[in-house]
This record gives sequence, C-alpha cells and structure tokens, in this order.
Amino acid sequence: MKISRKTICIVADDMFFSSKIETIARNIGINTVKVKNREELQKKTEGVSLDLVIIDLVSKKIDSEEAFTKFKKSSEHKKTFCIGYLPHVELEIASKFKEKGVDLVIPKSKFSRQASTIIKKYLKPG
Repeated sequence: MKISRKTICIVADDMFFSSKIETIARNIGINTVKVKNREELQKKTEGVSLDLVIIDLVSKKIDSEEAFTKFKKSSEHKKTFCIGYLPHVELEIASKFKEKGVDLVIPKSKFSRQASTIIKKYLKPG
C-alpha cells in the first residue's frame, strides 16, 4: 500500500521565512512546493495535488492577488484551503483578501509563532 504525503505550497519571496515554514512542514512529515516569483507559480503547481496553500499577502515579487485568484480558479486547487499572512498593521489589505475569499488571513507574527499548529489544523483531511 502506497502512503502519500501531504503537500503544501508556500508562495513567498522572503526566502528566510519560507524556509522556516518548509522546515516546520518537513518536521511534521509534509512535502512543500516553494514559489518565490510569478514565473514559478504555474510551473511548480500545475498538476500538483496541494493540500494547503500559504501566501505572503504583501510579497514584493509575487502579485498575491493574482496568485490567489489563479489557485481558486483552477479546477485542481479551487477547494484547497488558503492561508494568507501579512504584517498586523495592514488592515486594509487583510480586509481585501478576506473579501476575496482567502480562507484564513492571519498576522505574520501569529503565524510564525503557531505555524505548526495552524498547518496541522487546516491541512486538507484525508
């Protein structure tokens, strides 16, 4: 019997923070796909079964709104739970992404402190 591992996609240009998330995921037995710019988004995620998407909502190199929209319009990713993180002071951006349908918008500091718990909680069951 084949055991399949869960896979999360980390969409962030801050390689230090995305590496932190990747290490946490690896420690709990989860594969990761890291996307750090617009060009990698489709190339690295097309045809990949994702169980969770984590997006830096204020990324400088990735249009987070476009990335989120692509995931939600894609038939293979439209039901995948999406977590967006950003600085706690970015209330307007947080509100915009909540309205667009990001499943969980969370301050980066809280996500950083509780990443393992949050990832486990929102990982697609099955």
